[in-house]
Amino acid sequence: RAHVPPWPSVALLTTAPLSHRLAGRMALRMAALRRFCSKPVPLGLESPNSVKASLKQFTETAKGFSFSAYFEEKYFWGKANVGPFFLLLLFTPTIYRSIKDVYWTRQLRKLNTEEIISDRYEWLKLNMIKDEVEAALLEKVPAGGFQPLQLGPSTPP
Repeated sequence: RAHVPPWPSVALLTTAPLSHRLAGRMALRMAALRRFCSKPVPLGLESPNSVKASLKQFTETAKGFSFSAYFEEKYFWGKANVGPFFLLLLFTPTIYRSIKDVYWTRQLRKLNTEEIISDRYEWLKLNMIKDEVEAALLEKVPAGGFQPLQLGPSTPP
């Protein structure tokens, strides 16, 4: 009996009828999907890969952490995973600067918005006063309007 590979060969995909090619691709897709699925867990038991289990494990390790034991010299240089500590130490200035920039950007954007609104209210108030003054002056205009003021005779002597 000839060896049949579990995946469709290139020759099969190019020479086989369309239905066989689709079936081969679907089988390949199902095999890939099965590879990424987790193993079934019986009802009533907790999956070791569940979010609840990982949170429980994280809280247990966080509760068991001791700063004095971690920074004790023999443990720190011999057994401890010091990579995250030194990365935090290295990037602390950058992290601090970034957080500070985000904070001040938000604060100044808020202040800028408040100033724009305040400027608009001030502009509105000045224009309302200007309109009221113009309305009061228009009420005092004589019926025929103002006569032009002439200084001196209109013709030379």
